[in-house]
Amino acid sequence: MDEKMKLKMRMSKIKAIALLCLLSAFFLSACQKSKEAGLKPGVYALQDNESEFPGDFTITLHSDGTFQYYETPISSYIGMGHYSIKDDMVTFKEDVDGCSGDVNYYRIVDGELLFKSKDSSNYRYVPLEDGASFAWKSEI
Repeated sequence: MDEKMKLKMRMSKIKAIALLCLLSAFFLSACQKSKEAGLKPGVYALQDNESEFPGDFTITLHSDGTFQYYETPISSYIGMGHYSIKDDMVTFKEDVDGCSGDVNYYRIVDGELLFKSKDSSNYRYVPLEDGASFAWKSEI
C-alpha cells in the first residue's frame, strides 16, 4: 500500500470515530430529555403522611408549566405558580399575583415527587418532612 492509500484509510477511521462520538452525544442528550419528561401532568397526592388529613394535600401539574396545590380542606388557600424541571429536580415557584412567592424543591424518583426540605420554603398548614412523597393520582 502506498502512503496516499494509508492516509485515506486513516482519515476514514477518524471520520468514523468522530461520527460515533457525535451520535453518542446525541443519544445521551435524548436520554436526558426523556428523563426530564418523566413527570406527567395530573394530580399528585401526598402519601403516608401522619397529619390529621392524610391524602388531602395535592399538587396539580399542568402541561403548560403551571401548578397549584391545596394543603388541607380546613384552609381556602390554593397556592399556584410555575414549575420547572432540570435533570431530576422540580422547582415550584409561587409567582402568581397574590401568592406567597415561596419556592419548594422536589426530586423526581420513579415518577413520584420527593420533597427536598433544604432550601425549600415549606408549607403553612401541612409542613413536610424531607423526603415526603407525592404520587400521581389522576388526570386533571
